Amino acid sequence: MARDCSCDGICQGYAHCVCLFDHKTGLCGYYCSDPVAKARNSERDGAAEKVALDSRVNVDMRDALLGEAGKLLAEIADAEIYVPADRMDERRTLDLKEVSLETVVRELGLMAVVRP
Repeated sequence: MARDCSCDGICQGYAHCVCLFDHKTGLCGYYCSDPVAKARNSERDGAAEKVALDSRVNVDMRDALLGEAGKLLAEIADAEIYVPADRMDERRTLDLKEVSLETVVRELGLMAVVRP
């Protein structure tokens, strides 16, 4: 499933995408968009719990809005994710394999606050 949870595997035909795969839970969260259509979803092979910041993940982003990536991370992570308001419309491309979710947050310049 990790191989399929990518922009090429899930968001074929879309101009912009962000896909995140959690190795422990089997969660594949994604957000695909282009000027005409949008698709946002999560597919999970494992449990329904949120993903911890120290979880090992793959992330594949292709020209995605930072606001879209932040929203997807917030839906998946066991933390509050904050995106700077002046960077919401910034487009980013990122491809990381087997890194912590915290590393993804840091690479994107976002902030995570663990929920109590």
